[in-house]
Amino acid sequence: MKATFTLLCIYFYALLSSGRTSSDDDRRWLSSLIELVELDYEDHCEQRATATWSELTGSSKGLSLKLVSFGDTAMNKLRFATDYDCGTSTNCTLRELHNSLAKQHDEATLRRMKESWEKKLPNLNDYLVQILPLLRNASKENSYSTVEEYWNSLGEYEGAILKAREIWDRVKPLYEKLHKYVALRLKGTDAVGKPLPVYLLRSLTGDDWSNVIESLLPKHADIYQKVYANLQLKDLGGLNAFHEASKLLEDLNMPAVEPYTWDKSIFNSSCPPVLVDWCKPNKLRVVSCKDVTISNYIDAHDVVMKIKYKEIAALHSNNTYTLREANRYSAIYEAIPGFASLLALNPHALNRSGLYPIERFNYNPNYHRLVLQLITALRDLPRQVLIRSFKTCVMLNFFMAADEWRLQYLKETVMSSGGVSGWSDFRRNFSLLETSDADILGHSYIVHNKPLIGKFMGLILKYQIYQSFAEELISDESDLIKHISENNDRLLFTMSQGYGSNWPEMVSDLLAKRENGLEYTGLTDYYRLLDEYLDNQLDPSVEITDSDYVEPIITEPEVVDNEIPVKSETLDEKPKTHEDINENVIDTGDEGIVKAGGETSTVGVLEIKNPVASGDQGKGEINVKEASYNAYWWIGVGVAVAIVVLLIAIITRKRQNHKKQLDRQRRETHA
Repeated sequence: MKATFTLLCIYFYALLSSGRTSSDDDRRWLSSLIELVELDYEDHCEQRATATWSELTGSSKGLSLKLVSFGDTAMNKLRFATDYDCGTSTNCTLRELHNSLAKQHDEATLRRMKESWEKKLPNLNDYLVQILPLLRNASKENSYSTVEEYWNSLGEYEGAILKAREIWDRVKPLYEKLHKYVALRLKGTDAVGKPLPVYLLRSLTGDDWSNVIESLLPKHADIYQKVYANLQLKDLGGLNAFHEASKLLEDLNMPAVEPYTWDKSIFNSSCPPVLVDWCKPNKLRVVSCKDVTISNYIDAHDVVMKIKYKEIAALHSNNTYTLREANRYSAIYEAIPGFASLLALNPHALNRSGLYPIERFNYNPNYHRLVLQLITALRDLPRQVLIRSFKTCVMLNFFMAADEWRLQYLKETVMSSGGVSGWSDFRRNFSLLETSDADILGHSYIVHNKPLIGKFMGLILKYQIYQSFAEELISDESDLIKHISENNDRLLFTMSQGYGSNWPEMVSDLLAKRENGLEYTGLTDYYRLLDEYLDNQLDPSVEITDSDYVEPIITEPEVVDNEIPVKSETLDEKPKTHEDINENVIDTGDEGIVKAGGETSTVGVLEIKNPVASGDQGKGEINVKEASYNAYWWIGVGVAVAIVVLLIAIITRKRQNHKKQLDRQRRETHA
């Protein structure tokens, strides 16, 4: 590959210095040369993809077909080991280990499970002595004086690491609050501000805290419980999750992923999903699992948008392979699929998927948005850690921490201990997470010596994209999905460029000319409700009240004799309201009223019929409310009947008295 590129440079230089006068001949000659290079690239890509696919699907020949490296061997061992400790008497696979971690609560068992995974990691000393120093050679071969400069060039952003430090210095308060909140809910007040073992987060590396979300939910978590339950009812895991994510593309006015992509993919392996690309149009496949979880559902949306990104780039007439798949790490390629994963939890997207009706969301919307923000925060924010830079201590993303730690090791930075600090010291001292030195080798980018700066910047940029569209809405209740579908040209144009331009040059158009670079405000604005909630939870002086929360009454239709029963509504049907909304006044406090803006008002509650009841709404409580409602109804009916009977009696008596009076007058007249 390197020889081919060198040969291309030599020929191109000869072309420029030869003084040719025939431009047509030059173009034909250069075109032929580029085609040869393209074929060389595509052949290598196809061989690599075929080998990767064989390995991912369990073929014993898959690994041997690759240009086997330290990283390939390490990832293969982790992926296909079958003797992990899942807390039971029998051994298990990696997929089973992840599932067992999510369900396990015993600390000793969790620690033992994580240790069984650490035993499969490659030798840290071998990595530090033999593999990591190869980055120095790569930097020199590409004419860069340092690895940092080399990585910045691959990320297409000058001074990328410095920019990352600046951004996370603004974001770090939010991470610190989230860490304290998690410690408070998992271990109590004594644990706040102290390191947390990553196994308590039911995670192998501590870069995703989604598995502990049920211990962190606020009091009113109706939307999480119903979304999770409806995912199970609809079996939205594996292929079904990808089909649902493909529907979101159609809602965004983009073509759905072609069915043959799924026909050749595998959905009974492990998660998170892996995308394999043969560098040819319409030859992409996915290896994923069939487990039904909110995280896997979100990941499916990310992968589907990556597939669509590659398809659109491949269709662009001037997008050759070298422009589509260059050895660079574009933040935009990470950001646009990440943006799709944020849209997966948008209220209108959840409504279209039948996971949570928008009519129900319109009541207590801020409570629901808070829960949705917590779900995404547990996936994105824990990837941030506090690390020591060369001159200052700042908050950095997990991706950046891994890059920074490797750079420091290569530069042989001397610290107070007399040598380079280990990975565990980084995390314990500055991220308040207890881990091991070796678990950094569980990430494929680390063992393959790839920079993570592109992923870091993509994480920041995806929130900017979301913010750019959301700010154009008339109100928070407007349909963001519909708005994007009507204004998706800036997404499609950016995706069609591939790697034809450096990604910072495309940011302005992508964000509708709002900004020309990365900014932290997109992320902090997205989490504004979560930020406020964490402040209240961590401040003992703040009295937390729920007086503004309206809990819908869930009733079942009564079946009357000789009457056709009313068909219950399914998840796809819209709930109906009462014609007179005053019939649904709900008692939300001791005085039976809701106070808003200093005034007293009654609140009409939309009657919602949903087969999945909220976990916070106990059946006893619902039955009590229904019984009270029925009792008052029958009392009212009885009083009304009694009044009618009295009125009839009074009218009858008056008529009788009037008749007697007329008869008496007649007799007196005749006399």
